[in-house]
Amino acid sequence: MQLPMTESENQLARFRRIGLFDSGVGGLSVLRRLANLPGAQDRSFVYLGDTARCPYGNREPGEISAFVAQIVTWLETKNVDAIIMACNTSAALARAAADSAAKVPVFDLITAASEAAASRRGKIAVMATASTAKSRAFSRTIAEFNANAQVIEFGCPELVLLAESGQIDSPQALSVLTKYVARLQAEEVETVILGCTHYPFFKRQLESIAGSQMTFLDPAQILSGTNSNESAAHLSGDMYVTGNASSFAATAQICLGYMPWTVNSIEITALERCLCDRLFSIPRESVPAPVAAPVVP
Repeated sequence: MQLPMTESENQLARFRRIGLFDSGVGGLSVLRRLANLPGAQDRSFVYLGDTARCPYGNREPGEISAFVAQIVTWLETKNVDAIIMACNTSAALARAAADSAAKVPVFDLITAASEAAASRRGKIAVMATASTAKSRAFSRTIAEFNANAQVIEFGCPELVLLAESGQIDSPQALSVLTKYVARLQAEEVETVILGCTHYPFFKRQLESIAGSQMTFLDPAQILSGTNSNESAAHLSGDMYVTGNASSFAATAQICLGYMPWTVNSIEITALERCLCDRLFSIPRESVPAPVAAPVVP
């Protein structure tokens, strides 16, 4: 089923250098969808994975807000003209911090996914991190479109850790996913929002376990307006992580099936200093030589 073009997609199409951030590899599920934007090959992207401080899902809102302010400010030093919060925990708990820090438009995935889910019949479930589920950000947004919608939200903390360690098709992942599907079936859910950007990497397994009983929505898919998992390998961009670049590249290779760009490592102190002085630019010596070359199929 081809999904209709969303308002966010229409808006994104006019930007030529887009920044994305996540706590780790989850945001790559968003990046691959952006390959579907009209003229995507004419854009460039800057991706930041805050892997040194991952996961965000068990952190306090104030702490996440501080991280988001640092990251948004740093991304703007890379000359982006729009920013996507490719981390729903950040969007749920720190959207105000992003808006306050940013001088460019900021987008998230919660509104688009909530609107799509609210238009469907039956009970809705949101699989999310513990922090996002506790915030009930999806429930509140869905209610804006359908006040009568039945929504449950619950945390799935194991999935972020499994994705970050590259265990997408592991026996451990199968066991955890089977447990969650059983809960969804017991709740008689018909529509499931994958409320963390790490979770779409498990979408195929979830659909296989659940069969045709329920529909799993990938918010980034809705943002891009297509069901296709187009390759991000042809996109132009730069990729940074605050943790180990080699480990990130290896996990990204597993999750995506390819590695779109070289991965560079930056220090958390660079993000912190950038927020303190908006004119700060990262010195060349603080960005080590790339440790993982791109692999294109």
